[in-house]
Amino acid sequence: MDNGQPRGSCRLRRECAHTRLFETLIDGEAPPFLRGLPTAPRPFIFEPREGGRRLAAGEPLRFDLVLLGQAAELQAFAVLAVERMAAAGLARARHRFAVEQVACLEPDGGWREIGGGNGGGGGAAPSATCLPPAELPDPTHATLRFVTPTRLKIRDHLVTTIGFRALAFAMLRRCLELAHFHVPGAAIDWGFQPLLVAAGGVRAKTARLRWRDWQRWSNRQGCKMNLGGFVGEMEIEGDLAPFAALLRAAEVLHVGKGATFGLGRMEIA
Repeated sequence: MDNGQPRGSCRLRRECAHTRLFETLIDGEAPPFLRGLPTAPRPFIFEPREGGRRLAAGEPLRFDLVLLGQAAELQAFAVLAVERMAAAGLARARHRFAVEQVACLEPDGGWREIGGGNGGGGGAAPSATCLPPAELPDPTHATLRFVTPTRLKIRDHLVTTIGFRALAFAMLRRCLELAHFHVPGAAIDWGFQPLLVAAGGVRAKTARLRWRDWQRWSNRQGCKMNLGGFVGEMEIEGDLAPFAALLRAAEVLHVGKGATFGLGRMEIA
């Protein structure tokens, strides 16, 4: 807080919007599967709409801000944070922009405008997103498209390709972390071992993956951070019905490290 008190000792930390959104603390002992985490995953995801390309001065900056679990209640604080980010500027050069329009994605797929700012050059769309239907077009075959760099580690090393079982484990971990820390009262089934056994029977038919380097400037650390990962497509085949809900959830939640910044975005076809 402003008086220098550590956030972990603040008696109001559970009600503090900043802590809940940006520095989610772990109270008590986490379940065995999630032990060792320094902090809980952030309950939001930035999704740039321009594909990571450079923008010219005055060109609109459009992005989605997905709020997860109880963070959806903090929509107004999220909009305020975006407005302050716009005033402070982005990256090392502090490129400023103005929030021109803010809209919320409704459960029926429509957009509802909830506010805006003065001037032009930017847009933000905080949304409480509903998961898509837990169905696949073909329960025996699917194409996984890794749209943004996907950073997955096996034995503490980033990988350039991955099998379905390891991917299923990463998707499960992401879902369980978010449910445990950000969805109070969620009925979580920790007995996921049979699902991982079933994942071993799903075969990667083809994998057209390549590494893409990506950098971001960290104002907190005062340096550029290399956050590259693999992108491309992977065709899988087998009994996919047990994984339909997990795959659809990953489309919204992303997978791997850096998901908060839009990394690990997946699409299922």
